[in-house]
Amino acid sequence: MGFPKKNNTLIINALLAVVVCLVINFSYLLAVREQDRREYEATQWLREIESMPSKTGVLRVHKDGYGYVLVDVPRPAVIDSLADSLTVAPNADTLADTLAVPPPIYDSIHVGARDVGRLSLDDGDTLRVVVGGARRPGANPVMIRVLEVNGGRFDYGERFDHPSESREMVLQIAFYLLFSFVLLTVMTTGAARNASIRFYLTRAAYCILIAVVLWFLMPVEQPRSDTISIMAVILKEGFFPVDIMIIMIMKCSFALAFALLYGRTYQLIWQREGIMLENERLKSENLRSRYNTLVGQINPHFLFNSLNSLSALVREGKEEDAVSYIDRLSDTFRYTIRNEADTTTTLGEELEFVSAYKYLLEVRYAEKLFIDIEVEPEKLGWRLPTFSIQPLIENAVKHNVITRARPLHISIRTEGNRLVVSNPINPKIDPENGTGIGLANLDNRWLLLTGQGIEVRNDGKTFSVALPFCGHGHGDFTDADLS
Repeated sequence: MGFPKKNNTLIINALLAVVVCLVINFSYLLAVREQDRREYEATQWLREIESMPSKTGVLRVHKDGYGYVLVDVPRPAVIDSLADSLTVAPNADTLADTLAVPPPIYDSIHVGARDVGRLSLDDGDTLRVVVGGARRPGANPVMIRVLEVNGGRFDYGERFDHPSESREMVLQIAFYLLFSFVLLTVMTTGAARNASIRFYLTRAAYCILIAVVLWFLMPVEQPRSDTISIMAVILKEGFFPVDIMIIMIMKCSFALAFALLYGRTYQLIWQREGIMLENERLKSENLRSRYNTLVGQINPHFLFNSLNSLSALVREGKEEDAVSYIDRLSDTFRYTIRNEADTTTTLGEELEFVSAYKYLLEVRYAEKLFIDIEVEPEKLGWRLPTFSIQPLIENAVKHNVITRARPLHISIRTEGNRLVVSNPINPKIDPENGTGIGLANLDNRWLLLTGQGIEVRNDGKTFSVALPFCGHGHGDFTDADLS
């Protein structure tokens, strides 16, 4: 196992950025589906509004921001008749002087400060407005909607023109996707190999700084405009709705919090994986060391027995047999050297080694030792520990009588998913002292590699050993398991 490639981490970051982007922009996705319905409802609402009573007057804006539309009301006819019938001498203290010419009588319609600013209305504008009822008893009626300004029709669409819902959605999704991906990449780069809290806090500080910079570079629509600008320019120009700004800050904060949390989680996961990897490496080194120790016990024992047989041929003057014996002995040691670094081999390769070893024994026990091999061709690719069969053959030769009258027949065959090596029991009168290497060594090696030992059977007539295979063909057990 190893750490993932850089490209794999980037792909994961991209997928997580998509998830974060979809979560924080879920409202935009819903807005696309609701856009047609809202437009239809808005059209119906405008028709109802424009059919309501309207009045025309002059807007007067108070210093606190709100205003009133002053509507001119005609003077009562009685007062006009009375004023016309009076003859007033200059500087005379008359009824006309007392009444004076009554000033025009006005009715007023309240205009909220938010509407004054949002609609860019100025003091002195002549407005025709739709009037609604007072919000409380005794209060002025309120303006519902502006129909005309200074004699011209007031177009809300032109005043508040902005990008379409789909265009705005694409911009927002693209920005938050990039925003999330950059933060996730900063938090995960190098985190797989450094799980210290100091490294995490440093990357977190970088992310916070980057998040602030990207927030000021966020593309937004300019109020009352069809153009797109960055947040820094919009704030510099002054006006921007506070509620929209708060929503944008919350979205960016959510993406930042997710990146910080995922960055720490990413660190801890890879710290745990690193510990597990180191433990597996140490375990493998320990197993290989123990296995090599066991194999090292076999090689000298095999060499001494082979040299003894060669010495016997030389003493008997069998020079040609001795030369052939040396050739086959070299084949067996060539196999030993070739497989020294491998813990397992295929059954086919092991049988080739057995064939060379068989020749050595046949020279030593001419026409008194027979080794029969019955293995299905499709099982030659099955794997087993190296030097598994040779110790069993040697064990049979060591403990049984081998004469012309009582030859030894050794059988090597497969039974299901096991390899079975068996021989009839013909014990020697004076048994040789065992070294304790043969069966015990083989059993320990099988336990190390497969977790299960060999199966020994002895019914008094036949001695057999069953070896379970490590894997089938390209099986589930290879030398890589100990590397």
